[in-house]
Order: sequence, then structure tokens, then C-alpha cells
Amino acid sequence: MDNYQQILVAVDLSDDSERVCTKAIQIAQNYQASIQVVYVAEMFYQMSASYDPLFYPSYEDIAVDEEEIIKISESRMQELIESLAAGENVKLSSKVISGVPKTEIIELAEQNRVDLIVCGSHGRNGFELLLGSTANAILHHAPCDVLAVRTRKKKS
Repeated sequence: MDNYQQILVAVDLSDDSERVCTKAIQIAQNYQASIQVVYVAEMFYQMSASYDPLFYPSYEDIAVDEEEIIKISESRMQELIESLAAGENVKLSSKVISGVPKTEIIELAEQNRVDLIVCGSHGRNGFELLLGSTANAILHHAPCDVLAVRTRKKKS
């Protein structure tokens, strides 16, 4: 295992995000590494019959525009960071951006010379895997090591 100094943690702000971050914190403590937690808000647009873009947020909150979604996401991220930082001796920062998650995460890793990307994986297979997943794309295109943390238990 390499000497990790810069760890990027990609979260989706679901209930599983804390588990993914906890795993990254354990690694960071072993290497005295810093962690940046990132959430990429994926914006969906669809053209209406009049060719005006209709906005669809990527999660359940009904939001008016991209700026509002970023604001909601930053609030959720702050809650996550506060719950993680309690009692932990690790340098922890966070960032919320908009874009395509797999693309933005890879670019952020390259720009910040990240040594390790930690992300969650739902363990999908079959058709779901063929349709693609963020974790799979990160694994195949990352400029560094990738740790995919299983977030859902497999049914026996």
C-alpha cells in the first residue's frame, strides 16, 4: 500500500456516505493524510415541446434551480462533516460542485494530485453494471488508487 497523503472521498449524501467517510478516516489516520469529501450534484435537463430546458434535480428535493440544489447539498454536506469530525484527529475539508460525478471526481483527483479516491459501491451487477456506475467509471479512469466501499449488504 502506498503512503497516502491526499485522499478524495466521493459521496452521494445518502445514509451510506457516513460509512464511506469513516473508512477513509481510518486510512487517513494511519498515514496522517488529509481528506477532501466531495459531492457532485448531477443536474438533469430535458427540453420541453417549446425547446425550453426543463430542470430536474438528481435527488428527491424539489428545487427551483441549480443554485438552490447546491445550497441544499452544502447544508447536507455540513451535517455530514460535523458528524464525522467529532473526536477525529484528521484534516477534513468538503466541496460541493455540479456536473457529471464520474468526470468531476476524476478531474478533481488529477488537479489535486490525489493519492487515493474512496467511494461507495452498491455492488450492482448484470444489467445495472452494463448501464454503468460512477464507482466503476472512477475505478477505470482514476489517476490513482481507488477504494470502493461496499455500501449495501449482499442478500444471501
